[in-house]
Amino acid sequence: AVVSRRVRVSPIPAIPVPLYHSHYKLWRTSSKIIIPLVGLTSKLYFKLNQTSVYPSQYHLDDLIRQNADRPLITVSNHMSCLDDPLLWGLLLRPSTLLRHWDLVRWVPGAHEICYEGEKFREMKSFFMSCGKTSSCRRGEGIYQPCMDFSIQQLKERTPVHIFVEGRVNETRILIRTKWGIGRLVQECDVPPLVLPFAHRGMEEVLPLYHTVPKPGKKVTIRIGMPIDTTEILSDCRKFNFTEPATRKCVTDVIEMKLDKLCQKINDVHYVN
Repeated sequence: AVVSRRVRVSPIPAIPVPLYHSHYKLWRTSSKIIIPLVGLTSKLYFKLNQTSVYPSQYHLDDLIRQNADRPLITVSNHMSCLDDPLLWGLLLRPSTLLRHWDLVRWVPGAHEICYEGEKFREMKSFFMSCGKTSSCRRGEGIYQPCMDFSIQQLKERTPVHIFVEGRVNETRILIRTKWGIGRLVQECDVPPLVLPFAHRGMEEVLPLYHTVPKPGKKVTIRIGMPIDTTEILSDCRKFNFTEPATRKCVTDVIEMKLDKLCQKINDVHYVN
């Protein structure tokens, strides 16, 4: 069984998630339904595709259970608007989705995609909130409510996923990593673990500007080794790095690790 990691700390002033504080009981009840439903649907959908995970039979649950006292941040490239929740749903065991919904990640999502729109705006906003997606506004930088909220969740030992490119990128080349990941690592109460994973094929499942997912596509996922940020932060303190310099150092290391994964996955996914 997966042991709960939540450690309650005081709430932050601005919450970029509708219902989370104003109607918490309603949010919690709805989230307990939506998270398993979406996660299990993700698993079923990948059975309609040619899906490969390296290493095979990998489960995020094991990493969460073995490091219950450490914040966990997962990072990946971003090839489709369905990358999340499909990929996280695939990498968790069904038992975690059903019985430990509180261990499922929070993820910042683009406000104009997740919370705006002419059709079904209120329904979409409610669904995204209960699916543990916080509202991230483009152009407002790394000091905005969704980043504060993500740090809060990490302090409560709930995982956070970050698309470090900051937008959908359907090419094979990783876009420069945004500094937000550096801030999350720097401001955690305990140096977090950062788990990078790269994927290809989601851009075929749901191409940009399309609305209906396509089955029968080849999807490849490669999980990297967890990055223990303790030594990175210690070295930055040792050499008296400023806060911006520390953020850049952390971001550069994560970008390098993720870029290597992307290069490796290209060699596997684009064969034949």
